[in-house]
Amino acid sequence: MNKIDYLDLDGNALKTFLTVLEENSVSKAAVRLNVSQSAISHTLEKLRYAFKDPLFVRDGRGIAPTDKGKLLKGPVTQILNELKTLSYEDEFNPCESNLEFTIAANDFAVMFVFPGLLKQLNTDGVNLKFNFVPSGVPSINPLRARSSRCQMLITPALPEGKDFIAEELLESEMVCFYDADYRDPPKTIKEYIDSQYVDVRFGGTESSMMVLQPFDLKLLNTPSVTVSNFGALPPFIKGGELITTQLGLISDYTLQELDSAPLPFPTDPVKLYMVWHQHDDENPAHIWLRKKIKNAFNNLPSITNH
Repeated sequence: MNKIDYLDLDGNALKTFLTVLEENSVSKAAVRLNVSQSAISHTLEKLRYAFKDPLFVRDGRGIAPTDKGKLLKGPVTQILNELKTLSYEDEFNPCESNLEFTIAANDFAVMFVFPGLLKQLNTDGVNLKFNFVPSGVPSINPLRARSSRCQMLITPALPEGKDFIAEELLESEMVCFYDADYRDPPKTIKEYIDSQYVDVRFGGTESSMMVLQPFDLKLLNTPSVTVSNFGALPPFIKGGELITTQLGLISDYTLQELDSAPLPFPTDPVKLYMVWHQHDDENPAHIWLRKKIKNAFNNLPSITNH
């Protein structure tokens, strides 16, 4: 084989490498790129020769990157992002595009931020479609897996990974919600621990109270009721002894019919973040949407913004 000059490493070859790296599978990468497995293998051989490294090795039924393969991920991603910017127009005009975004967010953001945002954008002549999926306390996987087409997370829990970017949207204290016609709020830690409560569980397992720090959740009783979203909390709390612990900002929205009080122990404030994968960081449409979402959160009343 003739020596391959670095200038012969075209964008398609680098995209193939990154796809195989993300999927840990030649067959899955072939499906995602809509090419044959032999085409993937041929490209990998070219890259192995160019980089003088196997890049991938067998790992059980799949493959895993070599040390050099892992090191190449960052530079290759940056190169592809820079190549994409070359094709972007100097000025992005949302009114001339049919835009569609998939966003992972809980029902607070979906119900009280995005409806107003969408109406305003439609009034401005923007043809925009939102697809929402539950976020819960997520990992970075929905953003990393390009096949999912999830472009953003709205979450209080930053996922692990070096290939994502986060921007703080707001900050709020955790408070106790209850019905003052039927009970007083817990005034001591013991009263709080002994109380029966309603919990929000995302995906059946991840509690919204996971962000309650540094309190030890193992001290609590098993919840009397678990629901899948914040909007389901009031019917269980109104007219009874149950309590719930959630972000104070929700008192102006989903939980506005409930009474609220500070917790009887110190806790860290909770921050809500907008999170996206680095492969979307320089996308003009994505940049435009991030600014719109940031402004929408800034305009929410009774919220401490940063």
